[in-house]
Amino acid sequence: MAQGEILGKKGGTILGNRAVSQELIMLGNRIREYRKERGFSQEILAEKSGVSTNTISRIEGGQMAMSVGILQRIVKALGVDANKLLGISTEVNETKIWVSAFSSRVQELKENEQEILKHTMNALIESMEKNRLKISTDKSSQILHTR
Repeated sequence: MAQGEILGKKGGTILGNRAVSQELIMLGNRIREYRKERGFSQEILAEKSGVSTNTISRIEGGQMAMSVGILQRIVKALGVDANKLLGISTEVNETKIWVSAFSSRVQELKENEQEILKHTMNALIESMEKNRLKISTDKSSQILHTR
C-alpha cells in the first residue's frame, strides 16, 4: 500500500497499489456534491481551504483519507455542517430543537390558549395515527389480494 493511503476499517478494495474504502468514496462524493452545489471548482475549494488541488482530487475520488484538520478546513470552506458532510444524520437533533422551540412558544400562551392547543394537537395526532393505521391496513389487504 502506498504511503499516506489508508484502507478504511469497514470493507475496502485494493486497486493496483491503492486501497479504496467505501466510506472514503462516499465521503469524497459528498464533498464533490457540496462543492458543485456552491459552484466551486476543485481549484477554488483548494484555495479557500488551504489544501492542494491534488489532495482535493484524491479525497473526492476516495483515494485518500484526510486528517481532522483538513476536514475542518474543507467544512469551513464549503460552509456545511460537518455531520452532513460525514453522512451522519442530525434528524434527531433537529427534532429536539424544533420541539424545544415549540415548547417555549406554548409556555408563553395564556392558560386557556394552552388548553385549546393541547386538545387540538391531541385530536390532530389521533387523526394522523388512525390514518397511518388505515393506510397500513389498506396496503396489507392489497398485498393479500395480490397473492
